[in-house]
Amino acid sequence: MNNLAYIYQALGRLEESLPLSEKGYHLTKEILGDKHSSTLFSLNNLTFLYQALGRLNDALPLSKRLYDLTKEVLGEKHPDTLIILNNVAGIYQSLGSLDEALLLLEKNYRLAKNVVGDKHPTTLLIMNHLAVIYQALGNLNDALSLSEKSYPLTKEVMGNKHPYTFKSLNILAFIYLKQDRLDKALPLFENGYHLFKEVLGDKHPDTLKSLSNLAVGYSEQGSIYKAIDLLKTLVKGVEHLRRSDLSAENRQALFKQYTESYTLLSFLYHLSNNSIDAFHTAKMTKARTRLDSMILTLAAQKASLTEKEQQQFQNHHRQITALNHQIAQAAELEKRLVFERQKNQVVKQAANFQRGLMTKYPKEFKQLVAPEIITINEGANLIPSDGLFISYLMLDNHVLVFTLDSTGDLQTHDLGEIAGLEQTLKTYQQLLGEKCTVKKLRSRACGRKYVWQLADGRFFVGKKPSRDKKPKKVKKLGKKLLAPIQDRLHSKPRWIISPDSMLAQIPFETLILEEQPVIAQHEISYVQSLSVLALLKEREKAYQSLKGRETLLAMGAPRYHLPGNRPKKCNQPTRAPDFDVERMLARNANDQQRYQKAFKAKEVKWCNLPGATKELAALEKLFADKRPVIYKQAEASETNLQRLNREQELTRYRYLVFSAHGYFDAQTPELSVIVLDQLNKTPDTDGYITASEWPSYDFKSDLMVLSAC
Repeated sequence: MNNLAYIYQALGRLEESLPLSEKGYHLTKEILGDKHSSTLFSLNNLTFLYQALGRLNDALPLSKRLYDLTKEVLGEKHPDTLIILNNVAGIYQSLGSLDEALLLLEKNYRLAKNVVGDKHPTTLLIMNHLAVIYQALGNLNDALSLSEKSYPLTKEVMGNKHPYTFKSLNILAFIYLKQDRLDKALPLFENGYHLFKEVLGDKHPDTLKSLSNLAVGYSEQGSIYKAIDLLKTLVKGVEHLRRSDLSAENRQALFKQYTESYTLLSFLYHLSNNSIDAFHTAKMTKARTRLDSMILTLAAQKASLTEKEQQQFQNHHRQITALNHQIAQAAELEKRLVFERQKNQVVKQAANFQRGLMTKYPKEFKQLVAPEIITINEGANLIPSDGLFISYLMLDNHVLVFTLDSTGDLQTHDLGEIAGLEQTLKTYQQLLGEKCTVKKLRSRACGRKYVWQLADGRFFVGKKPSRDKKPKKVKKLGKKLLAPIQDRLHSKPRWIISPDSMLAQIPFETLILEEQPVIAQHEISYVQSLSVLALLKEREKAYQSLKGRETLLAMGAPRYHLPGNRPKKCNQPTRAPDFDVERMLARNANDQQRYQKAFKAKEVKWCNLPGATKELAALEKLFADKRPVIYKQAEASETNLQRLNREQELTRYRYLVFSAHGYFDAQTPELSVIVLDQLNKTPDTDGYITASEWPSYDFKSDLMVLSAC
């Protein structure tokens, strides 16, 4: 079983390798123990598979555990141990921890040379990887020196058609590319791609990555149409991989590895004056997993499935959601692996069941789950006459904007490179979180801070920097992102914005255009893509056909403290920022009250919200003739929310409103919560609804408002 899993993985057939790898590791560990060579082999298979899928945060603890066990069994200097340490470093590198990767690899390289010699395959593998790290750190001279030495040696020892040799060749080509030596890089990329395709096949993940490298080389050369042809081939290959029976999380992680190639293709289409294909390709980079889920759910609702089939469809969804929650809660690695294996089994069962539905309902179900690409005219019909669809696409700091109106007029706007955009967006987020305005930041009460622009274009909030950094006056972010498309914005009061990358984390309403906030003159809504907008419209129609729907359910103004017992400082952490909350949550993963303890450790205290009480009263008055259901004070509790979910009550309302405290933590996303009643908790409910818990709630609302502060 383990050998077959390894073969499937080597062939790039990840979907078939995954269940065998998970089952093989579980059985060998159970029967032979965790230190047996077969168990270590199967754990190595599983680690490499997670890495190939892009599940790096899951692969890292597996690889570290594998290294510790292998070192204990075989010793630190055994070639197998050295190879596994090389893989640990590779995962650190992919996660962006380059210093950690460099430290491990330099130590590993010294050990390999001393133990097995310069020409051993293990040494050559590590040498090639070390060259990659040097290149990533910008040390191109050392990277080139090492790579020019390792490629001929790898070719000599392993042969011209060994995968190690292909990878070594690609590494050397990429370093040449970074040095702008296209005359050297392109022939190597071309040779590497043909070898990968010949030996591994055109749909193997490594072949697709080699193809992507060659396309980048052609685009740098200015051979736009050659690059486009290659990237079109890549898109076909990636879409083939995405259609496999992988979980949503695995498909998402797998696709993330190729997103930049799709983005590059969109930019190249734009450069070739092909706005329509540029727009459609950009659309493919956004919310693909979410889109797949919505399509499937809508198809099940619209097709004439039997009651038993509908129940089976919902059961699979509930099982997967519950297992996702268990995976998120499990602190121990082995428990997570057990839940992951169980989930992938359910995913496979669900995929087989859905294929059966496609066969049984070829028109009603199959056509719905495989919709055609939305045309520009179809998309235009979704946009109101006074509205404008605005879609951003980012390639590093280069920004492209597509605008589409109700007449079908699609325009592409190239904003060019915006220097220091990533840091500028972070600074803008920080400013929005400050209690002080930009002008008040300079006061003593606000810490005498300034907003500075450095010579390289980056912005930051802090004390005055040294003179050699040449601070400049901060400019308006709105001028960079909105002013270039101002002609399209003037007559359109309603904007439907599809942001990209870090742009999704800023509220466009707050940007300044024509000396005032955007929200003063425009109504803003957000959507992941035009395809998602189309599905939302379809879902809206499906929901409107539901019978017996009520109008409004609201929950808010929970109790956070007793009257007259208001904390002195509310809603903000007072504990030092270096407090490791993530580790604390992981350590107490089986404790239902761990979020309570985390906020207590951060010294966050919640204050009652009189404004929420007024908001609920206004809603009650507004919907007086519609018999709204409103839960407030002690009734605004997690216990009640769970009960309503169990009884399917949450699916019966057109509008849902939650008016309570919310907490967003970019550093520890697990700590991002909606805070309900804190005075009437139970051992199983702590009053905190986390991001990982929301998918377990079943909603069929036209609008849900999180009025959190």
